[in-house]
Amino acid sequence: MTYIDFHTHQVPAGQDVVAVVDGRDTWGIHPWKADLEQAVPDLSGKLAIGECGLDALRGPSLSVQEEVFVRQVRLSEEFGKPLIIHCVKAIDRLLELHKALKPTQSWMLHGFRGKPQQLRSLLDAGFHVGFGTRFNEESLRLCPLDRLMLETDCDTENTIAILYNNVARLRGVDITILLEAMAENFRAFYRKEVPQA
Repeated sequence: MTYIDFHTHQVPAGQDVVAVVDGRDTWGIHPWKADLEQAVPDLSGKLAIGECGLDALRGPSLSVQEEVFVRQVRLSEEFGKPLIIHCVKAIDRLLELHKALKPTQSWMLHGFRGKPQQLRSLLDAGFHVGFGTRFNEESLRLCPLDRLMLETDCDTENTIAILYNNVARLRGVDITILLEAMAENFRAFYRKEVPQA
């Protein structure tokens, strides 16, 4: 069994985990650091752009964050890479930008903890939704399997295997179905085969 961790900040210790590690497998300017000048590296070997986005509670002004975020959306389009998004208290603005920019690349809102109404707005706009170890149970149950992504993010106490088992139990599905669905979502989102663990 191979567990896919769609967004994490640490290299996993387990032999049965494929992890998309922030900074190693992706590149982006986090909204908390949107006011710091950063050179764009060679993106050809990266799976995605991100994490990037909007945070109304932390970081420089939202106008600065938005300007930097839009630049990263353009990089996502230019290099054909999906986008991994950090968004706190700014989902409405994120949805407005998605509608205005009309991206052709897939967007994933990572670490989603919102209610079903917010989930529905994201799904209607075409987003994939990343759930970490803290989430709204009703939203997790309602998220279609083909848009669901599981991640540990910064959690160092819970493994991705624990998250998968919790999600399988809450959704009432066998763990093998969840593993197969996540592998298919990896292929659809990153447009690559799942690497060997």
